[in-house]
Amino acid sequence: MKKLNVENPFFEFMGSIGDVMLVNLLFLYFSIPVLTIGASYAAMYETFRELREGKTVFRSFFTAFKGTLRNSVPVWLFLLLTGSVLVFDITFLVRVGSQGFWSVVGMVTGCLLLLWGMVFCYAFPVVVSREKTSEMHLKRVLARALYLAIRNLPYTLVMVLLNSIPAACMVLGDVFVGMIVPIYIIVGFGATGYLNHLLLDRCRED
Repeated sequence: MKKLNVENPFFEFMGSIGDVMLVNLLFLYFSIPVLTIGASYAAMYETFRELREGKTVFRSFFTAFKGTLRNSVPVWLFLLLTGSVLVFDITFLVRVGSQGFWSVVGMVTGCLLLLWGMVFCYAFPVVVSREKTSEMHLKRVLARALYLAIRNLPYTLVMVLLNSIPAACMVLGDVFVGMIVPIYIIVGFGATGYLNHLLLDRCRED
């Protein structure tokens, strides 16, 4: 009977896996309009935080999504636009080659892309943490995200690597893309968000 107790570590672990999978499905569903991807990210981080307080996945996700939608859309659109430009630049530089002037441009673009990835790690957690305050201007969110990214650089770099897995697989080819697509449909985004959430808990915010 002790082995069948719901407080058994095995059942707790399986319950956590189930929560991550459910959050993953909610994230994908609410990201379908594309414009709402930022709110889905914010809701995912808030849901993982509230699960530790004993709240339910559905209620936490819906409430956080609705509460952060207006503030997260401008942040997401800015990141989407700037990220698209940087990826286009990298693609162009790969085609023209990296010699002379273009090598310098490539290094600068690569650094900007890394900086973009660092800001992305913190932008939506910042939106969630400031949703009930007046400090929700785009510039303030980005400035706060950049400050936290630099202040917690070791954790930031780990999160950048986690978030970059899909992009890396796309670069490696169709075989790797075919391998990760089912994983990310079932649990990938939720698992990445959960790991990022654990790392964010260790970050200093003062």
